Parts: sequence; C-alpha cells; structure tokens
Amino acid sequence: MKKRFAALIFAALMLAGACALAAPVDLKTAPEAIETQAEGELESYDLTFPEEMPLAARNFVLTARAEFEKHPFEKLPKANEYTKWYYEDKREIGWCSVFQIYCAYHSGMQLTKYKQEEMHPADACISAMEGRVGNVYYVFEEQGRWQQADKMEAIPKPGYIIIYGVRSSTPYTHVGIVESVRELGDGRYELTTIEGNVNSTIKRMNYIYDATPKKKYHNMSVIPEEEITRENCQYTLQKDSWYVTGFGATW
Repeated sequence: MKKRFAALIFAALMLAGACALAAPVDLKTAPEAIETQAEGELESYDLTFPEEMPLAARNFVLTARAEFEKHPFEKLPKANEYTKWYYEDKREIGWCSVFQIYCAYHSGMQLTKYKQEEMHPADACISAMEGRVGNVYYVFEEQGRWQQADKMEAIPKPGYIIIYGVRSSTPYTHVGIVESVRELGDGRYELTTIEGNVNSTIKRMNYIYDATPKKKYHNMSVIPEEEITRENCQYTLQKDSWYVTGFGATW
C-alpha cells in the first residue's frame, strides 16, 4: 500500500513538472543542449546585444538577469536552489560556477566537461559544466576559447564567462557572466556582470576593466560616482586584491 501511494505521489509530481527542477546531469558527462527559448520569450530588461550574438548566448545573459531579479542582493544559504538542482543533495559549497551552469543549461547552451575530448564547432554556444573555477578555465582553454588577460588584449563581450584571480594567490577564484560591455577607449571597458555567490548573494557588478593596464594584475577600477549610469548594481570592487584573469568566449 505504501509503495502504491508513493508511486501515485511521484506520478503527480511528474505531471506537475516538479521533477523538472532536478539537473539532467550525472556530473561526469555533459548532457545534450536543450532547445533555447525563442526570441522575445524572456524579459529583455532593456538590454541590447551585438547583432551577431547568437540567441542562446543572449538568453544566457537574460536568464542570469532574471535570476538576479528574483533574488536581488538577497543572502542565500550555501545549500540553495542552484546547488540542489546541480548536486541533487543539500551539500554546502561555493556556488559561483554552479550558478553559471544553471543559467547556461536553461538558456540552451552546450555544457562541456574538462578532458571531454570533444571539440565543439566555432559557431556553438558553450559553457563549462565544472564546479571548480580552475576547471572552467581549462574547458575554455581546451576549446581554444580562452582569452588570458595578462598575455593578450582580452576583449570582453556580453555573454562571455569572466574569471577573477587574487593577487599573490590563485588566478581562478571566482567566475561570473558578462551582462553588458561599453567601450570607453584606450583599452578600457565598462563592464556589468552578474555573479553568483558574491558574499552569498547574486549581484550585478559595475566597474571598469582595463585590457592594457600599466601594472600587471591591476586591471579593475571603480567608475567615478558622477559617471555611473547603471542602476541596481554594486559599484565597489568585490575586493581590492582581485583582478580579471580572463574571459571564456561562450560564442
């Protein structure tokens, strides 16, 4: 009787779509990309994108923005809806990469594992299905899509992955999603990013990135208060010791 009752409950949940919250991954093999939502199905938030930017990459940004709007600067537990979706348990863990995985999967991008030994075509929209930030870097490096900020003039684009390092420590400490880019001239760009697990919150960050800094590992600075045009962002840097390690070209 108990087994029959449990089966009925499970069937009801399936019909209600509750089981769709579980991640369709086994953490070892990247799944096939789901169909991306059509143009206009997601809230646009008045964002504009380059004409050549693929729809899945646009939806990557819009999905991340929607998650921010759902939890704007709200402090979330380490075991939250994103970690439970991905790991299917209640483990407490740093979740900046899991957040971008969630957004990438739900936007129809092809997730990719480190050492997967499958090269994706140049026109594919990809992101890394890796919980460790260092492995996110390795995925994009393997795919020939990594822009190392201290070795080249790394140019950000909306929908790219951004990885941060800490001076005198690891170059792979945190990962976020580039929402928008405004060129300022002289190799400087105003970036707006969406990042999970910044002090246990989802935040929109707004700052200046310098692609040709005078001093190595000092390529981030605050926007002067009188020049701030974005709303609902954090305008101070995450930490003074952080720098932009580079960008993963998702498209």
